Amino acid sequence: MSAKKNIAIVGGGWAGLAAAIELCKSNYQVTVYESSPQLGGRARSILWNNLTLDNGQHLMIGAYQQMLNCLNTVQADTHQLFKQLPHRMLMLDSQSGKTAFDLKLPTYPAPLHLLFGVLNTPSLSIRDKILLLFRFNKLLNTPIETDLSVSEWLNHAKLPQAYQLNLLEPVCLAALTTHPQQASAKAFQNVLQQTFNASADFTDLLIPTTDLGNVFPALAEKFILQQGGIIKTRCKVQQLLHDNTQIHSIQANGEVTNFDQVILATPPAVTEKLLHDIPTCKHISEQIKQLKFEPVSTLYLQFKSPVTLPYPMLGLINGLGEWVFERATSGHNDILAVVISAHGEHLNLTEENLIKTIYNELSRVIKNLPEILNSKLIIEKRATFQCHPDVDKNRPNINTNLKNLKLCGDYVYIEENNQPGLPSTLEGAVRSGVKCAQSIL
Repeated sequence: MSAKKNIAIVGGGWAGLAAAIELCKSNYQVTVYESSPQLGGRARSILWNNLTLDNGQHLMIGAYQQMLNCLNTVQADTHQLFKQLPHRMLMLDSQSGKTAFDLKLPTYPAPLHLLFGVLNTPSLSIRDKILLLFRFNKLLNTPIETDLSVSEWLNHAKLPQAYQLNLLEPVCLAALTTHPQQASAKAFQNVLQQTFNASADFTDLLIPTTDLGNVFPALAEKFILQQGGIIKTRCKVQQLLHDNTQIHSIQANGEVTNFDQVILATPPAVTEKLLHDIPTCKHISEQIKQLKFEPVSTLYLQFKSPVTLPYPMLGLINGLGEWVFERATSGHNDILAVVISAHGEHLNLTEENLIKTIYNELSRVIKNLPEILNSKLIIEKRATFQCHPDVDKNRPNINTNLKNLKLCGDYVYIEENNQPGLPSTLEGAVRSGVKCAQSIL
């Protein structure tokens, strides 16, 4: 029986950890390199004023099946780890404070959950409800031959304006981190199909009862170490040593180590830098250079007293803030997280003016909003790749021209038969890591 391969995974974000878990399950010898002091990548814990929060607010839903499978593998109690709620899209107008749209999805099998959700929506007439059900079903299930922008795609469908402007377009911006005028219709249709054409619980909101570091990275680390894996934090990989057909070893913190297989689970810019001088990987470098990136801004507001929202996640329209999340479930009932996706006018404001503007918007939709005690703004400048039409052509695959080098990450294209790839999400990262590992197995 041949010896198990010795595998290096460069990058300890969710994709790299998912790959490590999958390989450890089959008794492979795994070494994870992470340049930061802690694991988790962009979805990790941070300390702020003696509180443990997240490096940006992340949305998780029941459709994140690969993430849930990974958590089961590391023996996480997902019922304890998440509070699961039937999905409700409560969209409030930041200027008037009124409800712009309210879609509650009951726990019926698909497509009944959408049917009854739409029929019970107060902001639509009976005629609009019937039109919406027929036209949205057609929109979901008609293949898109030539990719176009989400705005064009939705305009062609002639959906009720309130549903398009106050619900679908904000959801597109949140899901793809790309404005509807620039976003890929194929990618958005894929997201909608995987959500609405699946089990009713796929649309459920999964609210972590702890910080992100304890949701996955800490459990993954414990599992990998228990399986005999090695984790090296504060350890930066500087070079891949190769003969243009395969990687022989890697240099990290000045030390050279031999490996049978290497997985790059690094952010696109880091991957490009490591591959830049390898002639057979030139096409991957060129692909990555074609990718555009979008920021995600998370503003944490701590108030002088607890704040309760009508639902743990609110959508906002006609203002700067886009989504507001309660942090009560994870132990901070006096903190709200406000998320703003992609480029926009908010990036031109001073932090003081942004906080003032957001507070004024919140005070219109939340009665008796307390005074702000503290605030923290986190801007992840290259949080996600821009999900524009035909973006998948610029996304590298798992395999490279070096026979023992593979890639994973939320930007890596992992689909088959030219199916649209997932946008930049935690589920996309985990799926990529698992599929990369399985390609080795």
